[in-house]
Amino acid sequence: MKYIPSSVVCPMASCTRSNTCARYAQYVKSLAEDDTFAVLNAKRMNLEGESCPYHLVAEKQMWARGFRRLYNSIPSGNAHYFYTRTPYTQRRFYKARNGEILIDPEMQQRLLAIFENHGADMSLGFDGYEEVESLVEGLSDDLS
Repeated sequence: MKYIPSSVVCPMASCTRSNTCARYAQYVKSLAEDDTFAVLNAKRMNLEGESCPYHLVAEKQMWARGFRRLYNSIPSGNAHYFYTRTPYTQRRFYKARNGEILIDPEMQQRLLAIFENHGADMSLGFDGYEEVESLVEGLSDDLS
């Protein structure tokens, strides 16, 4: 399946899942408010029903903010150029460490594994957490 950005909307009002689909909700909103927007081509894709691969739902997730405490707990011999072991560039690493950018749940897991491998005190956790509403694939939703 080709990657489709979450900003692309779906016009399929007839779809059985349109009442829970964030793409359709954004389509309705865009019709009323926007001059231009990107739309899925329903004639080229199988977009209807339970198997729609483009169905998105809004889900509340806990995103982390900052990891100074974890970073400072790494033994000094393991901290040299630590950022090079992370998926971040140097600038993004320091922004994430200082809490300037939020860290999604998937990245949290990756970072925690790296911190653990470098001897950090895992009981400290991230500096803070915020609840964020994110769009996620809704393939496994029940049709109740």
